[in-house]
Amino acid sequence: MKKILFRLLFLLLLLSLILLYVAPPWMPEALESASSFVQSAAGGIREWISPTPEAPVRQYEVIRVIDGDTLLVRIEGEEVSVRLIGVDAPESVHPDESRNTPEGTVASDWMKNYMADRRQVALEYDEELLDHFGRTLAYVYVGDTLLEDELLRAGMAVTLVMEPNTRYQLHFAEVEREAKASAAGFWGTGFFR
Repeated sequence: MKKILFRLLFLLLLLSLILLYVAPPWMPEALESASSFVQSAAGGIREWISPTPEAPVRQYEVIRVIDGDTLLVRIEGEEVSVRLIGVDAPESVHPDESRNTPEGTVASDWMKNYMADRRQVALEYDEELLDHFGRTLAYVYVGDTLLEDELLRAGMAVTLVMEPNTRYQLHFAEVEREAKASAAGFWGTGFFR
């Protein structure tokens, strides 16, 4: 679908350029309208492909940090395990203890320190609400800051495509690329490759 939209946008741009050079003098208003349309279409497609995260308004209480990419949050009076969408921190509390790593403990401690004086979060949902463990899947905001961004910038997590929840996949990939380039966190230790 994205390829089709890119091709359509390319054809519109090409048509605009052709009209610019071969249009009769009585067409300037039509060309201006076409150019304006193409520019607005390009902006809309760019936002559709990789939207900019924007924090929701409703706040929820954080009860505790479970691990580097999961929080326990009070939602409508219930304690709900919330798994951050789009990132994967090393394991520290996996039921199969052989999967837990010292890096998982470091990532979990980083999250606990980050959330120590931040007791409220906002949640944004994507296409699928629950994962196969029954955890709620959400993009988590602390104020206006997307928590997934902070984990990636610190090098405490890598991107994880969680189909069909891919709204910020390209955004996360860019944040991860910057963390990798600066050797942040586990990128600097060689744990992440």
